Amino acid sequence: MPVHENANPPETDLAPLAEQLIRILALQADGHRKLLDCVRQKRDALRRADIDAIAALCHREHDIARRVGDLEKLRLELVGKVTAKRTPHAAKPMTLTQIAHAVGQPQQRELEALATTLKNAIGEVRRESSVVRAATEALGRHMAGLIQTVNGAISRAGVYERKGRIAASGQTALCVDVSS
Repeated sequence: MPVHENANPPETDLAPLAEQLIRILALQADGHRKLLDCVRQKRDALRRADIDAIAALCHREHDIARRVGDLEKLRLELVGKVTAKRTPHAAKPMTLTQIAHAVGQPQQRELEALATTLKNAIGEVRRESSVVRAATEALGRHMAGLIQTVNGAISRAGVYERKGRIAASGQTALCVDVSS
């Protein structure tokens, strides 16, 4: 009895690639959980205006994001390999859902669950990051305002720039009476 190409039964030769993909997706989901934790800690550090903690968290976040990016490259390579095995002349790579259906159970269930977990984690990191970004911008504007106020208080000439701000000169002369 001939096998029909349209039937697309689960392919056992894709199983090792699917296992690698499952491991990578799990590591990516874990990386995004770590990123989310880092972003939340940074939000708290911003709230406290703890510059040292913010700097340390930025470095940690960068390292985690780099590792997640490396995992993403591996994931894309694996998706390319699976696509090449399943449909050699495909115009675009298969989606994780298509790969899950191609490999069948029990890997299908695991791939679908990890894909959903990863998608949700990425969305949450994006939402939290946008909050932190807005808070950082607000803190930056506040600090610029403080600097402007201090410049205005110590400026002798009171010269304004085109934007209506007091010009910050390279040197500001101050006199402090230390005799009393």
